Amino acid sequence: MNGEIKVAEFSDVKEYDLAVIGAGPGGYVAAIKAAKKGAKVALFEKDKLGGTCLNRGCIPTKAYARIAEVYDILKRAGEFGFDVKVNSFDYTQVVKRKDGIVGELVEGINALLKANGVDVFNAEAKVDKEKNVLFGENKIKAKNIIIATGSSPAELPIEGINSKNVMNSDTILEMTSLPQSLCIIGGGVIGMEFAFIMNQFGVKVSVVEMMPNILPTLDKKISSSIKFVAQKRGIKIYTSSTVERIDEEENGGSIVTVKNGENIKRIYADKVFVSIGRKLNTDIGPIVELLEFEGKAIKVDEHMKTNVEGVYAVGDVTGKMMLAHVASAQAEVAVDNIFGESSTLDYMKIPAAVFTEPEIGYFGYTEEEARKKFKEIKVGRFDFKHNGRAKTYGETEGFAKIISNENGEVVGVCVVGSGASELIHILSTACQEGVDAEALKKAVYAHPTRSETIMEAVKDIFGEFIHKV
Repeated sequence: MNGEIKVAEFSDVKEYDLAVIGAGPGGYVAAIKAAKKGAKVALFEKDKLGGTCLNRGCIPTKAYARIAEVYDILKRAGEFGFDVKVNSFDYTQVVKRKDGIVGELVEGINALLKANGVDVFNAEAKVDKEKNVLFGENKIKAKNIIIATGSSPAELPIEGINSKNVMNSDTILEMTSLPQSLCIIGGGVIGMEFAFIMNQFGVKVSVVEMMPNILPTLDKKISSSIKFVAQKRGIKIYTSSTVERIDEEENGGSIVTVKNGENIKRIYADKVFVSIGRKLNTDIGPIVELLEFEGKAIKVDEHMKTNVEGVYAVGDVTGKMMLAHVASAQAEVAVDNIFGESSTLDYMKIPAAVFTEPEIGYFGYTEEEARKKFKEIKVGRFDFKHNGRAKTYGETEGFAKIISNENGEVVGVCVVGSGASELIHILSTACQEGVDAEALKKAVYAHPTRSETIMEAVKDIFGEFIHKV
């Protein structure tokens, strides 16, 4: 089916229990959950099921990250006793594999929606002030509406930003061949994930970040650790720097003019990837005039309700945590509350992951934030280089760090290292259930596993570590 949506036939059914605008990880989850509760649901999507996450974000980039990881292991085969030489790298097969994975998952969502009786309309929907949902020449009425229209790449006022070599997070995934060099504007999560992927693919990578640190919203120890690894891999990083202009070169590449204080540097690159910010897709029709906003985000309460009765919003448009799994969790909260079941989210205990090499997993406050917020904190830490399983894998970069406050509550966790995106759930799940540091200390972990870095970091809070001097 190649990602096409199986469109519902517009029949005499013009009234629904729920209309969902947008079929990303917030929208399709809301539609399926509501349908399982017996609601008659209409789901509208102008592009492809799965939204940005599935088609142009989480899944495609992680498909690339896995290939980069395998390629990296093959190049290190000698460490493990293998005489293996990688003679070629076929990027077209990488793209084909990515497209195949995305296509299968889109097909899977389509099947789920069909199995649950959701009417899917491949159309751009708008909502008027009377809460009618308009699409094309058609109109439906719904008792409740969920806005899940997501976000899209932001545009920057940089001279030359629209030149032929400049890509955003959507178009970089459409490349059919690898450039020899790539300049990434923005050292945040998306920028650094692509920096590592492209570096592992053999591309010469430069990263320009206007803040003093890459990954500026994360714990400073994370930033310094990832910067160290990136530079060791040959990634050029320019912090406290802004892009003045992008000029096309006669040979087909581009010159990126970068300013750091009074210093000017010109970086040559075959391609330029702009990875700074996203704009919220809140242009959903006349109802916007009735909705309350917080900045550019639709204002919602803890139950995901807007100020307009019967209208909810989930995902990026709420401006909370712009993550796919948060959108899905918000969707479930919204549907629960539509059905009269009080439900909320504690955003501080929701984990997030960054798929650099090594990976990052985190939740809660950074150490810097925690020191400002709480009277007293304790910090426990353990390095991967002391972990037996990490040594067997040959992946000893990174650490686990856990922060507790004066009441023994775990208020922040970060893990940098192999498998960090999975390890973070050990603590986030426990903390969501109210488990404190004292209780976590009593947990027993299987040996030999990388999860023992968590065990030792928790013990370190109390000065009871075993495998640390």
